[in-house]
Amino acid sequence: MWQGYYIAITLSFFVLEHLSAKCYNKRLMKLKINLQTLNRLTIIYAALPLLIFLFGWLKPYIAIISCCLLIYAVYAGYFKNFKYSNLLDNRKIFWLMIAAAFLWCWLAGLGGFWYQSDDHHYRNAIFRDLINYVWPVYYKTADASMVYYIGYWLPSALLAKIFANYSDYFSFFIGNIFLLLYSIFGVFLVFCHLIKAVKAKSFYKILTALIIFIFFSGMDAVGASYPVFYDASRTFKTLHLEWWSCFVGQYSSMTTVLFWVFNQGIPAWLMTVMFYNNRKDIKNFGLAAILCFFLAPMPFVGLSVFMFAYVIRNFFLEYKRKNISLYFRKIFSVQNIFSVFFITPIIFLYFTSNGSVQGTENISGIPNIYLKFYIIMFVWFFLLEAGINLLFIYGQYKATVLYYVCFAVLLICPLIKIGGGADFCMRGSIPALVLLCIMITKFLFRKYNCKYRKVCYSFLILCLFLGSVTPAIEFIRGIKDVVEHKEIFRTADYIKTLEGKVGYDENGNLMNANFATDFTDKNFFKYLAKPKE
Repeated sequence: MWQGYYIAITLSFFVLEHLSAKCYNKRLMKLKINLQTLNRLTIIYAALPLLIFLFGWLKPYIAIISCCLLIYAVYAGYFKNFKYSNLLDNRKIFWLMIAAAFLWCWLAGLGGFWYQSDDHHYRNAIFRDLINYVWPVYYKTADASMVYYIGYWLPSALLAKIFANYSDYFSFFIGNIFLLLYSIFGVFLVFCHLIKAVKAKSFYKILTALIIFIFFSGMDAVGASYPVFYDASRTFKTLHLEWWSCFVGQYSSMTTVLFWVFNQGIPAWLMTVMFYNNRKDIKNFGLAAILCFFLAPMPFVGLSVFMFAYVIRNFFLEYKRKNISLYFRKIFSVQNIFSVFFITPIIFLYFTSNGSVQGTENISGIPNIYLKFYIIMFVWFFLLEAGINLLFIYGQYKATVLYYVCFAVLLICPLIKIGGGADFCMRGSIPALVLLCIMITKFLFRKYNCKYRKVCYSFLILCLFLGSVTPAIEFIRGIKDVVEHKEIFRTADYIKTLEGKVGYDENGNLMNANFATDFTDKNFFKYLAKPKE
């Protein structure tokens, strides 16, 4: 059944590309995106959740000081020389990106208006508690408080609180509408940054860039069809292809990220593409990094590696130009100092108070299986997920820092285990995969006379096509579920609330510690947070 859906989806995109190339001439569809306006919208979108968190969680005098520092950092970095400009100059492109963002978010189940993946059970419970409980969220049945990367839900939860006097169902429904709209706007900003990054101006290239991003993935279909040493065919039966490489880790496709961890994925994409478009300007790195840290802590680690690499690169460039004083003025800008030295400790204390934080197991990703088997599996995984793509674009990017850092990050991510799971591999790799997608798209948009480059071009198209099977199956899972149950609103919401789910077992261990903590002995709740009422 799913094969037929996949073929239909693939053919529809080919037809859409063909029609767009005929219906829109190049003169009509030229596009200009104002990067300054785009950066301002992006920083407001990313800073708003942190601002709400500081006001909602901290003691009044600490909240006022920290919020003032954050607002001034945003002002100094992006609004000091304010001048209004339109974001883009083509309404048809604008509505194309809005429509693509809406359709993608809707099919991902955001807002609960379509099939939702299993992870939404807990995410919906977190969102409902943020709407119904006083901030900070303290649970009555245990001396526990919610501690999670909750930032992405806060703007929608705040608006939904206006309707808290009505039924819980109504306020949650309204909150989901706001969440869907907030997500659509975030993905739209990602698309704008993406179009700017790959320098796509014609309708055909813009549409192609969006399709590549939405369907970008490693070649999981190959790994699941032709596994090394073990049968991975069950991944086709469960319609979740990435788990074919469970021994090593997982690199999630863009669509998989949106379906399962949208609250980390969208802000991680946004801060990564923003970094790429402003990678030569380090004066706002600190502010961008701390916003990513708050919204998506694991992707922040991956993004920080790229930022650090460009800090070093820019140092040597300015040293050669004898502009060291200018370099240090940029790196120690007001926004960087305020963000790193004043806001970071607050977020760090909050996250480290989480009940499941027990340290990181570095380079202990090799499980208790035969070493040679793991090495072969690791090489097979890396080649299919990123290595082959990196090989084909080597000729164009061999002189860039971005290429080698991307290679290193994607090579090392599977070796890092946090809490004994593959979460870091799946989430810490998001920035590197976004940047790899950008490099591949730019490679495909260039014209080549060299025979070797044409061969690479053809093989990259094949790799992208094989990779597109993974996100296509994510879409198909939702379609299949809706068809089988004959119901469109397939909300994953059986948990409802973490009240009662967060508590202590007979051994005194905190249950669901991934989402909460015993706040009584945590420094964040002792000195910074509002007390329990």
